[in-house]
Amino acid sequence: MDLNILITTNGPGEIAAWVQPVVEVLRNAIPQARIIIALVPCPHSSGYEAQVSSRMLGATVMLPKETMHYLLTGKLPPHVVLAREGIVLHLGGDQLFSVSLGWRTRFPVVVYTEKLAQWKRQVSRFLLRDEGLYEQHRKRRVPAHKLHTIGDLMVNAVHPSLSSREARSKLNLSHGLPVISLLPGSKPLKVLYSTSFMLKIADELSQLLPEAQFILPQSPFTPLSQLREAVQDPKYIDVLGGVAGKIVHDRNSTSIVTPQGNKVQVVPPTWHYNALQVSDLSITLPGTNTAELAVLGIPMVVVLPLNKPEVLPLDGLGGLLTRIPVLGPVLKKSLIRALLKRLRFVSIPNQKAERMLVPEIVGQVDALDIAQKSFQLLMDPLHRREIGLTLRTLMPNHNAPVQLVQHLLEVFEIHYARHPHPVPYRHIDLPQSSQPSDLDSTSGTKRSG
Repeated sequence: MDLNILITTNGPGEIAAWVQPVVEVLRNAIPQARIIIALVPCPHSSGYEAQVSSRMLGATVMLPKETMHYLLTGKLPPHVVLAREGIVLHLGGDQLFSVSLGWRTRFPVVVYTEKLAQWKRQVSRFLLRDEGLYEQHRKRRVPAHKLHTIGDLMVNAVHPSLSSREARSKLNLSHGLPVISLLPGSKPLKVLYSTSFMLKIADELSQLLPEAQFILPQSPFTPLSQLREAVQDPKYIDVLGGVAGKIVHDRNSTSIVTPQGNKVQVVPPTWHYNALQVSDLSITLPGTNTAELAVLGIPMVVVLPLNKPEVLPLDGLGGLLTRIPVLGPVLKKSLIRALLKRLRFVSIPNQKAERMLVPEIVGQVDALDIAQKSFQLLMDPLHRREIGLTLRTLMPNHNAPVQLVQHLLEVFEIHYARHPHPVPYRHIDLPQSSQPSDLDSTSGTKRSG
């Protein structure tokens, strides 16, 4: 079977949480498929998406400028080959790019989304995270036969290779003392402006809890040079009132040392989920990290500093408008305030729970306030355990990547069966999930539109 799978995606979170687990299943289920990752323009891009996608996933990658050139001219870059038959899979970015690629290639388009679907006529099938999204789409009159609930892809991306105890030993962390992970995100602006502020929180928390151990799991999209810039350049440090840090290397590890002498161990990207797993508490910015922590059942304090809202990245048309000289920063502040008024919660677990399960500190933030809230949680192990158990229930494993691949093959078979020259097709039996999947939460019947 000559099958091209053209995956559109954009930022670090989508590649790590969505693309990676899907590609793993595709490699096992359809080893002969040609996988091409088409990166699309994104204000959150780290600049390392192509490198990471190629290295980690072994896929052919089109840079954003190459994707746009192909859309506008129909000319592919020399390293990309497309057969006549294939499918476009949307795993991040503006859905317009995926629909446009479907038009350019004449491939059917399948969209996985956590948001409201767009382009309902042009998309063959929408794959949704949960039943709530299904109901929202039906209210918007998206045809039922195009809607399928498959679960959260992110759950299958989170798989530590070691037990918590083994990981602590490997990282030289004391077993009896609390471990706090600091997560400044993977998007460049977040990393640059928040890392030094995280160091300030560590200094404040160590005053309250001297035995605390700190780690900073390094994203594969964040080079060490960027962390160094974040903790040494005053233009980033001063924005949130952070503190400078010194990068120190020894034989077995790398750390950032704060002015008070606290060591924050930088855990390499290959150990990301092991590092999250050993945490007694995490202090994190909103984003994919909050969902990954929920999968592992790790309590967290979620921080969204708005001391300088104009430095926050915005998606879509809003992001473009905020680049207008002079008016841009003012417009950005207004847009962010409007977005936050519409958004009850900024963290994924609280959005799923529809209540304040984990603390969120949003606005003009102060490092001492965050340290005190963290200290309260660390001093209450029973409450942390209750939070952890609830977090796990919010992120059930429905084996979403397997379901997604099954839907891809169905759409591919249906689409090309209608055309005069369908490609040869051999049915592939995919592994079945051991847990209920694609189920209606009230009746227990399968939801397939």
